[in-house]
Formats: sequence, C-alpha cells, structure tokens
Amino acid sequence: MGWGCIMLLQVACEAGVPPKVVVTDSAGIHLTISADEPKHFAQLDSVPTISLGGPDASGPQQFFRVQGVYLDEAGRLWVADGQSGELRIFQPDGTHWKTIGGRGEGPGEFLQIRLLGATAGDSVLCGDSGADRITVYDPEGDFVRTDRLPSSERPPPRPFDVFPDGSVLGQQRRVLMAQSLEPGQILRDSVELVRVRLDAQTEEPYGLAAGPLWLWTGGNQVPVPFTTNASFDVVGDEVHLVSGPDFRVRVFNGGGFRAVYGVEREPRIVSASDLDSYRGFVEEYLPESMRPEYLEPLDNEERPSRLPGYDRVIASSDGYLWAQVYESDLAAPHDWDVFDRKGLFRGRVHVWSGFHPFVITGDVMAGVWRDPIGVEFVHLYRLLR
Repeated sequence: MGWGCIMLLQVACEAGVPPKVVVTDSAGIHLTISADEPKHFAQLDSVPTISLGGPDASGPQQFFRVQGVYLDEAGRLWVADGQSGELRIFQPDGTHWKTIGGRGEGPGEFLQIRLLGATAGDSVLCGDSGADRITVYDPEGDFVRTDRLPSSERPPPRPFDVFPDGSVLGQQRRVLMAQSLEPGQILRDSVELVRVRLDAQTEEPYGLAAGPLWLWTGGNQVPVPFTTNASFDVVGDEVHLVSGPDFRVRVFNGGGFRAVYGVEREPRIVSASDLDSYRGFVEEYLPESMRPEYLEPLDNEERPSRLPGYDRVIASSDGYLWAQVYESDLAAPHDWDVFDRKGLFRGRVHVWSGFHPFVITGDVMAGVWRDPIGVEFVHLYRLLR
C-alpha cells in the first residue's frame, strides 16, 4: 500500500487509556496502535451458567458440528446443529423451547446450515451453502421466507454474517480445475468479501485480504501449517477483519479500506514447539490415513516462518471488538485482545481450553466447549468485569 502525505499525531493519554498514535494519509486511512500493556479487561467465570449437551445428552441437547450460536433480546439461546440441519432454541434457564428447520431442501430446511445472526428488526437469518439461499425467521422462531443468493458467472458467495438492514456478508468461492494442478503445488488463496442485497439480487465488493496457503497433494487440498483463513465480523455497515502475522484489525466499508487498529507487538517466529504442537494435533485428532498428507506441508519451503497474529474476531453487542490471539496448539487456552469503538486496546480476556465462543454481550460469552474426546457442549459463561 502506498502512503501519501502522512501526519503523525501524538495523542495525550486519558485516564486508564494507553498512549496511541494516529496516522492519517491523504486517502483518509486511520492507523491506531495501542501500547501492549499486561492488563485484564474481564474474567470468564469458572462455571458456566448454562451447560447443554454432553455424552449422555439426547434429543435437542445432543449436538454435532454446531454451526452458530445466537443470544436474542429475550435471553434465549439459538443453536444451529450441523448434523441435523436444525435450529434449536432454548429458554434463558436452558430448557428446550422449540426446534425448527431440519435436513432437506424444502422451505425452512437446510443442507448446510449456518446461523448468521439478527437484523436491526430482530429477524434471525440462517444461511445454507448447500442450497445457496437464506432463510429468515421472526424473533419467535417462526418461518418468514426463503431468499435465493444471486447467481452469476461465478458460484454464489458463501454466507457468513448479516448487516443490520438484512443484507448478507458473503465470501466469494474459489473454483479450481484439478487437472490443471500438479502434486506438491502451493495454492495461494484470497478472501474476497461481498455485500449481498437479497431484495435487489445484487453484490458489491466489501473487502479483500490474503487467505491461507494450501498444498495440492494430487488428490486433496490440505492446509499449509500456520496460515489461517481471514476472520471477520460486521459492525454496523463496516467489516472488521484479521489476517496475517501482525496484531492488526483492518476495517472496510462500502467505500473500501478505511482503518487499521491493533497493539504494538512483534510478530512471533514459528518455533520447534509450534511444529511439535501441529504435529501432535494431526497425530491425535486426524485418522491415520490422512496424517501423511497433513504433515507433508510442514517441510515445505513456502511454509510461513511467522505465526498468525489473530485468527478470530467477534464484535460484542456492547460495542467492543474481540480478537483472538493465535495459538499453534489448537487445544490450548486462548487469550483475546479487546478494543473499544475507537480501536484502543482495553485489555485481555483468558478463555478456557476447548471453548469456542460464537457470541459476546456486555456480560456473557456463549459458544461451544469440546471435552478432551471431542464431545460438544453449548456453554454460556458470565463475564466478570
């Protein structure tokens, strides 16, 4: 990126706010970098207030491949179960309220369900990448309609999130012809985001970032270690995105790339322990027949020498942006850096091993916790400020 006339402003420190530097170029890009201070934003309660699922669960509490969790204004927990294609709704005390959806191609059914979130009017949207459509429910879980994703020369985008006005944030799919690839070839991916307006059946560009690297083995596409797909979340009409080795969050809107914020922290070099962590994860969790292909990229000369900075990002309902610090040991506990609306670093939150948050509010965090043998629970934890 070429920077034009750059102006650096040293901004005085407010009470409890670390120093920051704001850089503005002629195109109006703002860079806000906070000092990396060892401070806590909040603490996750040690015991979940709601725990659903487990090895002895049956019926609506038996989960497999959860594809989204949403907490509505009434405190009800919506859970999209990937195996059944069902959307299961639980009361604030954890009791089952209703189940909607199901596997199929009819109205309100799903081939590949993904819970996207809610609009400003509290309608809840679910995507179906298998059928290239969006299903809309009212706040009480009643089916409203199904909208098709627009078709063009390229396949419809994969839906990931929803804007307040009901338009959808999608990622364009990449199509490769296997016969044009050579075994051992490294594929460089990109993340092309679009805003899909379902009523007008149109798409508009909404951001572009580097994606992960893949190795073509001759029969499969396997990830190159220490590259991750970009993660992104919608905040109003903006998209906040993380990608690459730097501890930075990039902000896009309809006019393009407009801002960057993060912490002043050096990228981390891939160490021997990182290699061991990746190898151990493959050997423990993947079938024996798949292990050689997934371990092959470890020795590839194009494998990154630096770890990703962040690998996930979630916008909380109270206006904060949470960025998860990447860990090479996927089963290890994680830390999240928390930023305010101005992009200032406010502290860290430590999250338990095996817990994968989907939604964060002012005082709770809800998501999926997997036990040591991979059984899924849906947990809701209190956040103690």
